[in-house]
Amino acid sequence: MRSARTSVPASLAPLGLLVLFAATSCGRGAFDPVPTPLPAGEAWVTHLSRDLAPFWLRPEALGSPVGAFPTFRCDDGTLVQPDLPCGEMLVAGPWVSSQLGKEFTRMRSRQTYFYGVAFHMTGEERYLALAKAGVEHLRTHALDRTNRSAVSWWRGDEAHPPADARNSQDLAYANLGLAFYAYLTRDPEVLADALLLYDGIFERYDDRSRGLLRWAAGGVGGEMARIELVAQLDQVNAYALLLASVAPEPHRSKLRTDLARIARILIDRFWSEELGLFRGSLHDPLESGLGSRHTDFGHTIKALWMIERTGALLGDAKLSSWARERMPKVFALAFLPRDGCWASGLRRDGSIDAGVTWWIAAELDQAAATLALTDRRYTGYLEKTYACWLDRLVDRENGEVWSWIDLDSAARRGAKQHLWKNGYHSAEHALVSYLTAQELHGKPATLHFAFATTPPLEELRPYFFAGEAGSVEESVLEYSPGPRRVTVSFRRLR
Repeated sequence: MRSARTSVPASLAPLGLLVLFAATSCGRGAFDPVPTPLPAGEAWVTHLSRDLAPFWLRPEALGSPVGAFPTFRCDDGTLVQPDLPCGEMLVAGPWVSSQLGKEFTRMRSRQTYFYGVAFHMTGEERYLALAKAGVEHLRTHALDRTNRSAVSWWRGDEAHPPADARNSQDLAYANLGLAFYAYLTRDPEVLADALLLYDGIFERYDDRSRGLLRWAAGGVGGEMARIELVAQLDQVNAYALLLASVAPEPHRSKLRTDLARIARILIDRFWSEELGLFRGSLHDPLESGLGSRHTDFGHTIKALWMIERTGALLGDAKLSSWARERMPKVFALAFLPRDGCWASGLRRDGSIDAGVTWWIAAELDQAAATLALTDRRYTGYLEKTYACWLDRLVDRENGEVWSWIDLDSAARRGAKQHLWKNGYHSAEHALVSYLTAQELHGKPATLHFAFATTPPLEELRPYFFAGEAGSVEESVLEYSPGPRRVTVSFRRLR
């Protein structure tokens, strides 16, 4: 599936030597990024509408009833039949095929997010209606208000597992669709439910004795002992950063305190200066080095981006600088000059995993685009990696992006929708690429909200960024009584 094109010593040298070695040895060649003009932001609006949305607008994608979005679909967009699944589900391996027949809350939440972003970028009301349908299904069927928790998955009409057996990562992504919709609309009932779930996660999973968030709050075996990077990290990107900018007090201050604390946990507990990576887990010493689960370029750059964005939100320059100082070394390791793509990670023997994984490529692009706002050299990477995304990852026939591609064999590629692949990362990639490209071209970034009452301009933010809200236009939403479409132009993104 993925070839190894570069080797680095299994016993790692100091990181500076490792980066130098990785950038110059075994045929990869050095790459010194220089400022490069990028396409205007509108290209990313077109990408979302032309390349991504058709896959998510098929009747099969919408669920029955609409909002009960299916977890599994074949690459042509048709529904998967568990008893006779399409070949791509079998090729994906038992970790996918063994889960057929289940419907996961986290994937319904991610698809809700996709429609929210699509409305945010285009202003087309059909996307807002689908996002609302997803939110209402989550609130009605998945949200467990008694336990301030959420169902993880269903088999038929049976909800699973019991509250104490749910993990904190699943709960973070259950909140993704609610949090984005609350940001998009300021709907007080949706915001209240998103904050209810946030409160429940931190009440049940915040382990002050160990100084981190637990993976599991109950259960048997090794689940309680697991110390997972994603138990901390995914609280940030899934909901906390967004809610910290729209929640009322006292939640706003609490969210910001928790964001600062998670950033310190990531740095103090999971960062390895020797590896130049975040360790994906800490409970098993044999599974916390190179090639171990979640010790890769994707989780590392996402954690660095979230720390940097947390510092930007909180006005903590030292926190942002800590992350910014470490990002360039990750880019140097991950970039494949021959192909202009991002690699996925380092294997146990130190060789480069040169396959392209969609979400890892998205996170690396998003972090590089953020740095490009203040240092145009990072557009040198983006010129290449954006082309890799658009030319190699996109399925031009049926829409969306492949979950992975083999750069040495175009016929080998990963399924587009399953229990961990949906529209979340491709939509966020389009949104961040649009916002940053507009700023790099000196043009305003136009975003669409749906407000019953428009908040003060100083309270409006363009996603994870700060910006100056300028012109505001309001228009009627034909099929959504109550809120109005509020179109805002942002400048000076940072």
